[in-house]
Amino acid sequence: MDCGNSKITNLHLSKKAIVYIRQSTQRQVYENYESTMRQYNLKDKLVDLGWPPDNIQIIDQDLGKSGACSKDRDGFQTLVAEVSNGLVGAVACIECSRLSRDSGDWIKLTKFCAFTNTLLIDADGVYNPNAFNDRLLLGLKGTMSEAELHFLSERMRGALMNKVSRGELRIPIPIGYIYDGKHTIKDPDIEVQKAVGLLFEVFRRQGSAHSVVAHFRENRLEFPRKSGCGFNNGSAEWVSLDYGTALRAFHNPFYAGVYSYGRNQSAWTPEGKKIKRVPCEEWHVFIKDHHEPYISYGEFEENERMIDSNRLDKKYKSDNSPPREGPSLLQGIVYCGKCGRSMRVNYQFYCGQTAPVYRCEHDLNKYRERLCQSIQGLTVDKEIAQLLVGRLTPEAVAQSVDIQKELDSRQYETLTFFQMRVSKCEYEVNLARKRYMNVDPENRLVALQLEAAWNKSLKELDNAENEYTHQVEVAEMIKRERDYSSMEGLPQSFREAFLSDDVSYRDKKRIVRYLIEDVTLLKTEQSIVVQIRFKDDVAQVIEMDAPMNTFKKLATDRSVIDYIDKAAENHCNIEIADMLNQEGYKPGRGGEFSKDTVRTLMEMYSILSKKKRYINRGYISAPEKAESMGISNSHLHQLVKSGKYQGEYVRVNTKNEIFFPPEK
Repeated sequence: MDCGNSKITNLHLSKKAIVYIRQSTQRQVYENYESTMRQYNLKDKLVDLGWPPDNIQIIDQDLGKSGACSKDRDGFQTLVAEVSNGLVGAVACIECSRLSRDSGDWIKLTKFCAFTNTLLIDADGVYNPNAFNDRLLLGLKGTMSEAELHFLSERMRGALMNKVSRGELRIPIPIGYIYDGKHTIKDPDIEVQKAVGLLFEVFRRQGSAHSVVAHFRENRLEFPRKSGCGFNNGSAEWVSLDYGTALRAFHNPFYAGVYSYGRNQSAWTPEGKKIKRVPCEEWHVFIKDHHEPYISYGEFEENERMIDSNRLDKKYKSDNSPPREGPSLLQGIVYCGKCGRSMRVNYQFYCGQTAPVYRCEHDLNKYRERLCQSIQGLTVDKEIAQLLVGRLTPEAVAQSVDIQKELDSRQYETLTFFQMRVSKCEYEVNLARKRYMNVDPENRLVALQLEAAWNKSLKELDNAENEYTHQVEVAEMIKRERDYSSMEGLPQSFREAFLSDDVSYRDKKRIVRYLIEDVTLLKTEQSIVVQIRFKDDVAQVIEMDAPMNTFKKLATDRSVIDYIDKAAENHCNIEIADMLNQEGYKPGRGGEFSKDTVRTLMEMYSILSKKKRYINRGYISAPEKAESMGISNSHLHQLVKSGKYQGEYVRVNTKNEIFFPPEK
């Protein structure tokens, strides 16, 4: 160590020395006790090298933290700050890997040490970063330290991936499964199995995660949740189903019998290492039929496709979505006859009701071009409804029976769920009773606790029985009111089920989708061409008159315009309005005619008023006539009013405005 001692000068000894201590994990801190103590003993080495004990600082804030990077290592950042301020004469550590296993952080530290003439000391010796040979050796040690971390990581990951490739690595599993030794099995609790099965059954029927959550809430159903986390096989606790829980279940391939690893992978970004979800083909391991599934893998893929189509945050979203609220019968199955793309549905308030409008907006939304086409949906939906009601084949009637039975069975399918809840509560009550009866009466504290547990179980049993009774009453009421035999025997039952106001718009759309594959609309100037493709690959084309534009519907009849033109020859606006009302004519917007209505129509159709017609004939006004007679205008009006004026004149409006024929 003479070589090392010769590098230490009085300048170094005048500054403080720092002992940096780090262990990678908390487990190492407690289990590798000798390694930790060996690092603390470096203080004695610094004392032997000449530093006073009170001038030696120990930094051990990073015990239990990895040296892979300096982020979140407060001790290392404090060390760098002290060195860069020139306050440190030497930094001691058991080996360079304790300081950092990142070559970038290591190089930065050695540069600061070189700038401030700070020595680096480890178990092998003393290094001066300003000396070429020492700097070369420090760089080699830093590189080997980083490589060592890589080798260790790859060695452990190789063993892990080898186990993963066989599907034997125990990964956190979702509710509905437990680990039974080395194997994964369905939860033996039948109530849990039924709840998970019901989740996928409702989604299969509704096609929307929001609808599944609404179904559970409307029927007051609960969903199990693991009381612990990770690998815990503990008992489940029952909570209200939320959207996030439902969506995670639908996205999890484990329910389809798939063992997967690597769905989420880390990637370096400008903000650091981030975790991102990768496509299925990039997963590390994908093993089908690994365990007993709740759904098939094909159904899982269909669920993924359906959830993706339901997203509302796409730049352009296809309307191929599950039935939603709203009166539009063709929502999700209507396509544009011009470009072939899916048409979206908007709603507007029209003639006192909510009316659908089918719009092809792809070019408008993506390229800001003109709307491809827009079609009022009231007439189209009415025609489709009449076509379905009139097109009653045995297959259509059978489908309507299945639909109605499915709608009614939604109440029945929950009875088993509530019945199992009652049975479970009865078991808990009996178990709590046995525990209470077997306790020593002298042990009052335990007896009181067991009695409280018994009372709690009795209360839960009472609630479960009341809920089950309520569900049974609802199911029995539906059974009494419904007559399936008449539906199966009479086509009229389909008409009633489809046109009934008791059936929601969403269920009517489901009926339409059972019978119709898709509908293509093409609008021309005079008509709307509707091409319907049924489920049995039969197509039908119908053509209907295009709805009249609003301005045409509100336009006044041409006979009224001709009548006004003729009457304006000798009558003013208010007189024409009275004549039209007496004849029974109506304006385009309805109601009765007024002088303002007549004036607006005359301006719109360029009809000259009585006054303008006489002006065009050369008639002159009263002021001009009075001037030619050499009298005042008021004197002329007085002569006309008293009847003393013997010449010809005509009144052109109700304002007592008179005109005189031109002088010869």
